[in-house]
Amino acid sequence: MAKPSRPLPRPLPLPLRGLLRLGPAAPHWPRPAFSAAAAMTVADVTLLALGRLDLALYTAAGALCALYGHDRPYAVRARTVAGVVLGTVAGVGVALVSASLTGCAPLLVLLASLVAAVQRMLCDASRIGPPGNVVLTFVTSTAFFVPQRLGDVPGHLALVLAAGALAWLVCMAPAFVRPHGPAGTLRPGPGVLARLRPGSPLLPVGARVAAGATLAGWAALALGSAHPYWAVVTAAAVFQANTTLSWQRAVQRVVGNVLGLLLFTALLPLTRLGAVALVLVALALQVGAEAVMARNYWLGSVCVTPMALVLGEFGGAHPAGGLVADRWTDTLVGVAAGLLVCALVTNRRAADRVESALGHAAAARAAAADLLGAAAPMGPGAGPARDRLARALLELREAADVAAGEWWQRPLPGERVAAEERAGRRVLAALDERTAAAPAAAG
Repeated sequence: MAKPSRPLPRPLPLPLRGLLRLGPAAPHWPRPAFSAAAAMTVADVTLLALGRLDLALYTAAGALCALYGHDRPYAVRARTVAGVVLGTVAGVGVALVSASLTGCAPLLVLLASLVAAVQRMLCDASRIGPPGNVVLTFVTSTAFFVPQRLGDVPGHLALVLAAGALAWLVCMAPAFVRPHGPAGTLRPGPGVLARLRPGSPLLPVGARVAAGATLAGWAALALGSAHPYWAVVTAAAVFQANTTLSWQRAVQRVVGNVLGLLLFTALLPLTRLGAVALVLVALALQVGAEAVMARNYWLGSVCVTPMALVLGEFGGAHPAGGLVADRWTDTLVGVAAGLLVCALVTNRRAADRVESALGHAAAARAAAADLLGAAAPMGPGAGPARDRLARALLELREAADVAAGEWWQRPLPGERVAAEERAGRRVLAALDERTAAAPAAAG
């Protein structure tokens, strides 16, 4: 008897409507924005006093770690930001050692792309949250193309670590004013996403970043770009959870970069007034990027693009025409390479992840239902069971959303997902009701 054939994968249309629509501002954007600005201000003022603003790349790499962890309780935030700092030091360390050992640009592009892929997979596995891997990839990829001597590497890494330690202190400073701190945000647990093994959903994303960033960097070199790492960063930033989101990010990045280059051209005379003006413009753009990024990525890119170019001016002025031309070329190359790799390196495991998430959600719901069926009042196991079920439902919804936007994906079990979500929410509501009634019954 012949086996029934599996439904054929189908391509998804790539939408244009609504890509530039503005959403609401992030309610707590001043926290990361001014934390990073504070860390960068201290570092830049120190370098200005020493007459060594050319070292600002290294201090900026550490100071930008202050963008992370603000939605976490203090204990978790301390570990999160410390991990970001150490990851930044490690990534920049690999970049600086590589730059000191070889001047082969194609090899440096390949190494930068591989590091970017690792950073993306680690950030996805840890669910680090915004700004994710993009900032890490930006500072690391740039460091691959900074002229370097091996003997200077320890001192430069010390600057990254010192600025990172300052960023950690800035992030933890609110604990002295509000010792209880934020409650934090419920996030999906490690589940199937965080397992870095064969068959992991992280591997297709890592493969996309490695292949797309390498292709973009090599193409930029072939076109004569003096800044191929911009193409690497663009390709790495384009890759999102699925093809549809990657397409949206690509369009938004092109629009944001065009407007950002116009803004950079307008601000250039101001930055040439002196080192203090240069620092102030960079800080203003960094705060502006955080203020508007949540409204739409293209709007944030309007500030991020000139900020990246201004940071490059810290080591000395460059011809504006060459900078703008390279940035525009690298943006187009990075976007094109990213979309091409998205089409060729499809994530066929997205549907498998939905099946796995369905199993996790069903098991968590069954365990919670067993507690509800017990005759005894709700005990200490109610809280963990509820959290496990809530995380499993979040994981299921995330897996379904990712798979729904993936290209060439076989039909998904949409009805089963909806049914499991309804059943899980009913059990959650019953658990909440029983937990609330338990103290009254005990009294």
